[in-house]
Amino acid sequence: MAIKRSYSKKPLEWAADVITTTDATITNGRIELGLRDDEVAEVHKLDIEINSATIPDTANDTVSMDMVISMDPDVLPGVIDNAVIMEDLETITHFHVNLQQEVGAAGTATLKLNDFKQMDFNPPVLVGTDMGQAVQGDATIASTFRTRVYFTRRRANASELNQILLKRR
Repeated sequence: MAIKRSYSKKPLEWAADVITTTDATITNGRIELGLRDDEVAEVHKLDIEINSATIPDTANDTVSMDMVISMDPDVLPGVIDNAVIMEDLETITHFHVNLQQEVGAAGTATLKLNDFKQMDFNPPVLVGTDMGQAVQGDATIASTFRTRVYFTRRRANASELNQILLKRR
């Protein structure tokens, strides 16, 4: 019996964005896919990482960070709100990190927070423009948010482009 092998002629590409925050201000970023007007991206995988600075060991602390990845490159800062995320069909993922540190006296504990998430999409998610992200770090420490998108590009017909644009409304 012959083994059927399927090789895709489309190369897997990646695009990334890094946002660093030092407070709880919501910050937007743009993941530039470099698509032409007649192309769509088939997003196969997201690779997300959140890093924070070492938490000071002087008192009890709760650290909280949020990230939203969206099909809309101009995602609004208010999209971090959980109620908005539930209604937003353009949101691909919502990523939340929360760490509580309880310290009785100075010098007893220091923690470093790293969190990773990988998402695979089968079938791939179709995107017609650059992607956006909104992040919110913790008020007390510096945070770094890294997002990498793995995708293939292909030409799209007019009906596919219209469907993608209608989803964004």
